[in-house]
Amino acid sequence: MKILIVDDHAYNRDLLSFILEDEGYDCVEAENGKIACDLYRKDLEITLILMDINMPEMDGMEATKIIKSESEGRFVPVIFVTALDDAEVIACCLEAGGDDFVPKPVNENVLLAKIKAHVRSQTLYYRLSEANKSLMYHQQLVRREHAIVEHIFARGNKRSKTHCDNISSYTSPMSMFDGDMVLSGASPNGGVYLLIGDFTGHGLAAAIGSLPVTEVFFNLISHQASVSQIAVDVNKLLFELLPTNMFCCATIVQLDYTGTNLTVWSGGMNDILRVKPSVVGLEKIVSMHMPLGILESEEFDDSPRTIEVLPGEKIYIYTDGVNEASNSRGEEFGLERLENLILQGSEDVVSSVHMAVNDFHEGCGQSDDISIVEITGGRLVHRDRDTGGIVDVGADYHTAESFPWQLTMRLEKEDLSNTNIVNQILGFVSSIQGIELHQDKIFTIVSELYSNSLEHGVLGLDSSLKSTADGFELYYKERHSRLESLINGYINVDFAYLRGEPNQIRFDITDSGNGFDCDRIAKECESNDERHGRGLNLLNNLCSSLEYSNGGRTATAIYDLCRDTIHSD
Repeated sequence: MKILIVDDHAYNRDLLSFILEDEGYDCVEAENGKIACDLYRKDLEITLILMDINMPEMDGMEATKIIKSESEGRFVPVIFVTALDDAEVIACCLEAGGDDFVPKPVNENVLLAKIKAHVRSQTLYYRLSEANKSLMYHQQLVRREHAIVEHIFARGNKRSKTHCDNISSYTSPMSMFDGDMVLSGASPNGGVYLLIGDFTGHGLAAAIGSLPVTEVFFNLISHQASVSQIAVDVNKLLFELLPTNMFCCATIVQLDYTGTNLTVWSGGMNDILRVKPSVVGLEKIVSMHMPLGILESEEFDDSPRTIEVLPGEKIYIYTDGVNEASNSRGEEFGLERLENLILQGSEDVVSSVHMAVNDFHEGCGQSDDISIVEITGGRLVHRDRDTGGIVDVGADYHTAESFPWQLTMRLEKEDLSNTNIVNQILGFVSSIQGIELHQDKIFTIVSELYSNSLEHGVLGLDSSLKSTADGFELYYKERHSRLESLINGYINVDFAYLRGEPNQIRFDITDSGNGFDCDRIAKECESNDERHGRGLNLLNNLCSSLEYSNGGRTATAIYDLCRDTIHSD
């Protein structure tokens, strides 16, 4: 350790040098403040200064001010050694930057004790300084990484080049990164897809799962994948990717280009809220499935629900950060407040909700990520994100051209027990050029026809069992039991591409069952019975024709490969 001794009297410098060198310190000397400043600038090994006050050319206080002003990055204590004991003088020394003082005549023990005390402070300073440098380096590194990740998130969420006037959304992360995700994109036929997700937790750990989900989502919607297929693929991805204590509550929807047909898959989310024109009160669509990333593919239920949407109808999907928002007293915003706001029906309900939630927080900050989406029924309008101009995103969907083809297969016991058989069948069909953009509706048609043939034809189940919650469970237990004991049952599937005006696909599905009363089911469809026949109503809407023959054992459906694929009964 090197100590600079500054005094205009040589015998004072000699005395201090003798004391300090005897204790193992290196000493350098200066006879005035100016020389002391020059030595301090040149010799970076000086770690402590003993400074006299009254000296010619430059006094100790002036020298100390200069030294302290040039000490960025160096912590060099200055101890004044003076015979002056005036309180005002001592105060001036300390204001000039002095760290301590020792009175003359110098007491050796006091001097050495003070030097050791300042050495301890100096050591602590440099340790803290090194720690601070390390923290600043890591902080800069984290900021840079956060900026990169934030850029990727932002670009990922803007993959779609258009936005839909029928969709309004708001999302607010609790921290820098959002554990919620709201993805939307136009479907090739002019409709729109939405995925509203809420990962376990919040921040970067929760948000990281949205990156691969975003990639899967936009890849699938570019091929007009069904809502069911999106749910299956995202669930498989998250099951393999996420730790066991993490999952994603999600709602996946597709609204067709007419804005009247909504397909929904929802797992672990709050009820979807519907406000119909001229109807008092809210209707609710209950989440029927487990969150994504919990179940293996073999256990996962991908069955969606299709509902008819009225022009002007409002549909609201939100994460629990909205209703579970809490104030300083620990009270939750709650479903009642949310539903009342929605029923009030302001011009911008989404903005009203997020402002109400912000006010409810009372300045104590968010307790979770917040997302809410509003869907408005009616023909969809897509706009370019950059120019705002209206875009016909379904321009390539008007007609589908393909070579003539026919697909025939016979499904027996092991095939009928395969829960993924419809996806496998559609894998063949959707790979044909000109057909892929219609695979969402084709999937719905095949799923309904196949389920009817399997459950009511081959297995002979009565759908009236599903009228109650207990009956619903009993129905599927009986379904599983009959599949296990099935010996000779089969389903024949025959698909064919028909050229014409318009081009069409014909679906013929025949089962080995005893058939069913087609006229009775048709009457139930006409009466819009909520318990039965909803699948047939949907088929009638999607197909240009639907006929049953062979005593109800054969279903023949025709699907038009043109843009206007929604038909009225």
